[in-house]
Amino acid sequence: MVELRLLVLSVGTRVGQNVLAVLAGRRAALHLVATSSVANEPALFDCDVVHLVPPTAADPEGFERSLRDIIAAERIDLVVPCRDDDVAFLAELRERRPELARRLLCGGAEAAQIIVDKWRSAEFSARCGLPFVPSIASGVAHDGRAFAREHGFPLVAKPRRGYASQDVYIVCNDAQLQRALAQGGCIVQKFLGDRRAVDDYLSGLDARGIPLYHTLQGLKHSIQGLIGPDGEVAHVFCTRNASRLRRSKHVEPDTDPEALEIGTKCARAFSGAGWRGPLNIQCQRSAEGQLLIHEFNGRFTGATVERWLLGYDEVGAAIERFAGVAVACDRTPAAAAVEAFESMSARAADPRCVEALARDRVWRRQR
Repeated sequence: MVELRLLVLSVGTRVGQNVLAVLAGRRAALHLVATSSVANEPALFDCDVVHLVPPTAADPEGFERSLRDIIAAERIDLVVPCRDDDVAFLAELRERRPELARRLLCGGAEAAQIIVDKWRSAEFSARCGLPFVPSIASGVAHDGRAFAREHGFPLVAKPRRGYASQDVYIVCNDAQLQRALAQGGCIVQKFLGDRRAVDDYLSGLDARGIPLYHTLQGLKHSIQGLIGPDGEVAHVFCTRNASRLRRSKHVEPDTDPEALEIGTKCARAFSGAGWRGPLNIQCQRSAEGQLLIHEFNGRFTGATVERWLLGYDEVGAAIERFAGVAVACDRTPAAAAVEAFESMSARAADPRCVEALARDRVWRRQR
């Protein structure tokens, strides 16, 4: 049996753990090598080899040296990014080192910047006729008050290059809007979803106080596509995702033709811009009923396992398209599920493994 050698970057992240989970039933045909900038994440030691590397964004030169050494020494067939920083870095490396291009699960650097920068995503969408949520950005000519009059409060302020909903704020008045726009690297978008939920939350602050936990995300439409190395749109799969409880998520297939149409149109546009590999499109429906895009991702996501359970094997499809090997899975569900649930679970790493990785900067599973 051919043993495919995969390098998974930032494997300790949620996305990295999702990739490991869907590959669990294929390990006989895989040699899994991973990178991490920390040594104590339990998921690291599910791999065959782990290399401790510098942080991608903080030390790009050091990370590149480590990555190139690992690719050569471990004879890597395919490199899988799991964080936005990894996506942007690999795309730039792909252009600087064309001899590595066929081993990197990504597209060109320009397309990567469109994906990771939400303002550039908005501009690209406008050029390509993609239904992106109305947006303005700090440092770009705009009239914030006119934007607020047109779309109303609340609005959403977030980093142009943010991820995992970090530093995202619901902006409820003009003073908050102006402070958000005064910050560098910020994008403000029309609020999508149920405005009444925001009003109810604000009115409840005086009556009941601040809830220990809350979320205003509402129902999300997630579209996952795959663009092959030849630019062909290989797959588009749509789901509806809802966080119903504090630590759980419910995912089900989205059969709405509008979502499939948006996903297909986006994948074709990004293929034309030079993107290759996974493409995730995050959408929500506006109060007026229109499905609008609010961000893109050029990688697998936190719902990769749920999509696999629902019948879409995006990781296996990407490996087959980019590495040319169909890796059979011995744990594929007998029938695709009609809904999937995610909840938290506890894990701990063997301290001896953590100590060895921190000391030697490489850890290898004992055969």
